[in-house]
Amino acid sequence: MSLVIDDREHDLISRLKNEGVEFTVSRLPLGDIQIERNGTMALIERKRTDDFAASITDGRWREQKSRLASSGAIVIYIIEGSLYGQSKSVETLSSAIWNTMLRDKMWVLMTRGIEDTSLHIQQLTKKIGTTLRGGTGVHSLLSKRKRKVESRWLLMLMALVSEAIATALIVEYPTLCELQSQLRKDPFQLCKISVSAKRRIGKVTVATLIKHFI
Repeated sequence: MSLVIDDREHDLISRLKNEGVEFTVSRLPLGDIQIERNGTMALIERKRTDDFAASITDGRWREQKSRLASSGAIVIYIIEGSLYGQSKSVETLSSAIWNTMLRDKMWVLMTRGIEDTSLHIQQLTKKIGTTLRGGTGVHSLLSKRKRKVESRWLLMLMALVSEAIATALIVEYPTLCELQSQLRKDPFQLCKISVSAKRRIGKVTVATLIKHFI
């Protein structure tokens, strides 16, 4: 079993460490928590209710769900806190939760705070790949022929950008460290990379890469 926590989840990392949970810390291209066992992968996105409400307003909620849906993993949202007193009405927030479960076929779990979240994550690690099976993770983004290619870096990039852009990036930056170095030094140098005869990497793509890798 593999449990990976995104390196930006500082309070969750501290809580799990204090409770003696075994996990690794890494920068995840999708989700805040990744659990994998017996060929089944779950991606968990953790949100406080204030961020949940704000993400509906600025469009992040819809965009993020789209990327998570394309991952091929089981998708679970954990929303911490009360729906009351937020920037969106409780009716809007409740409707968004039900749409996510009924229409988008994603799980949504409400918790009171970090304590409950930690508890549920620990219990979920026992279910993935045993009681709960299904999603195979980012491998499903590839065609059957390309699943034979063992390239975690390609898979990471394809969780954020198209296969064409991911392939062009790998030619210039064969590793994550090399891309991160360029993003820190001069991110818009990437706009010079050709994706096709008439297309180069755009500023929106660069901004996406900065957001997830820096």
